[in-house]
Amino acid sequence: MTDLLNQFTDKYELAGKVAIVTGGGKNLGKTITEFLLASDMSVAICGRDEAALKSTVAELSKTFPNKIIAQVCDVSNSAQVDNFERFVTAKLGDVHVIINNSGFGKETLVWQTAEDDWDDVMNTNVKGVYLMAKAFLPKMIENREGYILNIASQAALNGYSNAGVYCASKFAMVGLSKALQEEVREFGIHVHSLNPALIQSKKKPDDIIDSGLIQNEDLARMALYLLQQPRRLKIDNIGLWGF
Repeated sequence: MTDLLNQFTDKYELAGKVAIVTGGGKNLGKTITEFLLASDMSVAICGRDEAALKSTVAELSKTFPNKIIAQVCDVSNSAQVDNFERFVTAKLGDVHVIINNSGFGKETLVWQTAEDDWDDVMNTNVKGVYLMAKAFLPKMIENREGYILNIASQAALNGYSNAGVYCASKFAMVGLSKALQEEVREFGIHVHSLNPALIQSKKKPDDIIDSGLIQNEDLARMALYLLQQPRRLKIDNIGLWGF
């Protein structure tokens, strides 16, 4: 049996590759970033919270020196995304993996959602994925290699009261992912979606783990699992729930 398992040698090799994690300064994004670094990748993180980005770079650089960089970037702003692309390429070279993790929602009824709140959620959760693809895909296509992993939600598959704009944005994210996959398939680029249920994302190291909820580490491990599969294999729309 050991010999059989050791034959699995054609997995995608992450060591030496470059990844981007949006919303990588804290919570789930930070955990995913740490797992990628532990796989010997170089990682560029971005987000709106400059203090969180600096703190994460300082912390993770102790274990992974010269492997992580960060820049403030609102993924809904095309100028900032383009500037981030230039920054990452200059510092780390070509990007192989994009993890679109930035996102949030509003707890409001659909007809009571402020227009500005609707636009902010949709622009971050959906337009941000589009802008990241627009900025980084041309080089991936040229290299005929790349992975895009979108952190969607069970709200991409089900409707929930008081979460209309969040559901709309995540449904749109999955639809965009499916369309994008068809467009880049011929170039050897994979587009995946992960659809987790509720995550205990803001826990501190000494917090008690809620065993009924997904943990950040669970999703990070699943991201690595997807990224390390043979390139001939396509897995998509994985659902994750607490148990």
